[in-house]
Amino acid sequence: MTRIIFCLFCCFAGLAACTSGEREVVLLHTNDSHGGIFPFDSLGGMAERAALIRRVRDSFPGEVLLLDAGDFNTGQAVSNFFKARPDLLAYNYMGYDAATFGNHEFDQPTDTLLMQMRLADFPFVVSNVTYQGQPLGKPVLVREVNGIRVGLFGIVTTGTARRSIFGREVAFAPEEEAARRAVEDLRREGVDLVVGLVHLGLAETFPGALTSPQLAERVPGIDVLVDGHTHSYIEEPLRVGRTWIITASHSGRYVGRGRLFFCGTRFTGMDWHPLPVRKGVESDTALSRLLCPYVDALDRVLHFGIGVAEGDYPVEDRGVNLVRNGENALGNLVADALKWQADSLFPQVDFALINSGAIRAGLRAGTVTAGDLLAVLPFDNSLEVVAMRGKDLLRLFAFYAALAPGSGAFPQVSREVQAVFDRHAGTLERLLLRGQPVDTARIYHFATCDYVASGMEFAGTGLDTCMARHPSPVKIAEALAAYVRAQGRVRPATSGRLLLQGEGVHQ
Repeated sequence: MTRIIFCLFCCFAGLAACTSGEREVVLLHTNDSHGGIFPFDSLGGMAERAALIRRVRDSFPGEVLLLDAGDFNTGQAVSNFFKARPDLLAYNYMGYDAATFGNHEFDQPTDTLLMQMRLADFPFVVSNVTYQGQPLGKPVLVREVNGIRVGLFGIVTTGTARRSIFGREVAFAPEEEAARRAVEDLRREGVDLVVGLVHLGLAETFPGALTSPQLAERVPGIDVLVDGHTHSYIEEPLRVGRTWIITASHSGRYVGRGRLFFCGTRFTGMDWHPLPVRKGVESDTALSRLLCPYVDALDRVLHFGIGVAEGDYPVEDRGVNLVRNGENALGNLVADALKWQADSLFPQVDFALINSGAIRAGLRAGTVTAGDLLAVLPFDNSLEVVAMRGKDLLRLFAFYAALAPGSGAFPQVSREVQAVFDRHAGTLERLLLRGQPVDTARIYHFATCDYVASGMEFAGTGLDTCMARHPSPVKIAEALAAYVRAQGRVRPATSGRLLLQGEGVHQ
């Protein structure tokens, strides 16, 4: 079993006896920025992040290494609309030294990612991804900071191939194998420190997924893993053997700061903390001016009122993703919108469902704009109707019941559905449609998005082969906007559509 030690003190071993000169490298890092151009709930914002990074650079001149562990794509509307151009402009301005990819870099065609790579003034280090037989990015990279040769490698979860629509356009090597090869290459180059930028997460996101603690346990020679993917907030670094593991929440809310100590060129320990990026403390006005043309252009296109929300629709509470852990008011709104839109396009639709991972932001009470709804559903997914026999529908909901807490595959459903999951046992206890048990012989039709209909969530279960697909030209964000406009006013509510027995939630 992986043994994870939460550090309760800073490791300064060997510094007192150092006779070859003490040195320091300050490692700043972010992950899962997800188009976080503006603050949300008083945290985050690119201009605010830039001001914080500048303060650290001023305090440690010539000693800072700035890294990102992936998923800069897919989030706020201004980022989505311009395909992360403003994000990369901000990253260039802040002086990032290197980044790796996350799974959401593959939400769009690979040509889009290649364009983004050309826009970046910094390299992408990716050790386990190839495109058309060639490395997509640099397999390894060496940076010298304050006289210390830092070797970098990057790993993207191989789950991207089955869970991102365009993840199948590239080839993913097994994470452990690629990391081992990269570390050996860097050690042969004589680096003083090996840092892995890994988009794996601290916990499994699907059965069998490799986590960063497991990678640290299995691959020797790694000094630091800068992690992303699970949006985890930690207050102390993790240790697995001699490897430190650090991560910094998501959406640019925090910047991780690690002070890495050296005796000569020998790494001796680290003092690490998450630094909150607080709205209203200080922002970089020059970066704000650079981003203004994008913001103004989006305002002209998207910031018109569509309807009114009579209350908040939160998607997170104290670090817990509410949409991925049970019935959620915003999930209900989205599923009802898909059902409503599908009813106008198809002769028979029994209900609607959507994967909770598609829902990326909440709504605030007040006027709802098109930009707000694009932030809720930022993926370029289309509405589809799927036909499935009742016996397979029961298998589908049994699959959902067995998911690990916090899975992005967890469903949100329309008002026609009532399901009872035993989360402790991982079993489906009851499934009713319009108050009636499912007829195993009948064919049912449900509205969803093309991602769910593609079967990627269910690869290896057999469910991906028993769904008949009926596509439509309507985007799911358009369906949500049309529904909110038709309703005029929407009120957040839950109604017992998904009842969970037992315990267990996860970020």
